[in-house]
Amino acid sequence: MAEIHRHKFTGEGRFNEQSLEAFHDAMLAAFADDEAQVLLLQGEGKNFSQGLDLEWMMSNPSQGFVVDCMRVVGRMLDAPIPIVSLVTGHAFGLGAMIVLASDYRVMKADRGFFCLPEVDLNMTLTVRMNELVCSKLGPKALRAALLTGERVTAERALELEIVDAIAPLESLEVLGLELAAPMMGKSRRSLSGLKRGLNQPILELIESDVDDGPIVAPEFE
Repeated sequence: MAEIHRHKFTGEGRFNEQSLEAFHDAMLAAFADDEAQVLLLQGEGKNFSQGLDLEWMMSNPSQGFVVDCMRVVGRMLDAPIPIVSLVTGHAFGLGAMIVLASDYRVMKADRGFFCLPEVDLNMTLTVRMNELVCSKLGPKALRAALLTGERVTAERALELEIVDAIAPLESLEVLGLELAAPMMGKSRRSLSGLKRGLNQPILELIESDVDDGPIVAPEFE
């Protein structure tokens, strides 16, 4: 029987300093457990994760917090065990990026949206976020999710290959474990190194000291 580690994003799954630390600690605990075979991520209620806690960020302004978030997400990209996102509800912004950084993605069939809403918020992605999103989505998915801000349903996410499978809520975990099974039990050093090779351009950027401001559009006259 596979040793399963789990982490639940509680409430709306918004990320502030405390919730980011909890997520990071959960990953480190799974990676440190020699018996761990897989890490399952899921949300609570109607949400998987609504992304950044903007209210907390306004009260605690720090240019470094988004970089910290992306460095935690970066730990997923060379994890020594498979990470499965059980997308139990809405995955917006950073929550959507956590889904993309997972090895396997299974979405609840009848409720919840995958959404990158920046275009409707008159925003652009930061440099690190942009690299992750553009490396993990195909052209059709990029147009739909990033350039139109579409609230992507489960069926549409499967069509666009944003997720690997969809299922009723009660079947998400079983299906997620079935998908991850071929990756379980592999050499941790080998698996982590191969993942790092696949994700090297993203990881080098995430781990660098490059300024992480939003990408700026040219001036139009």
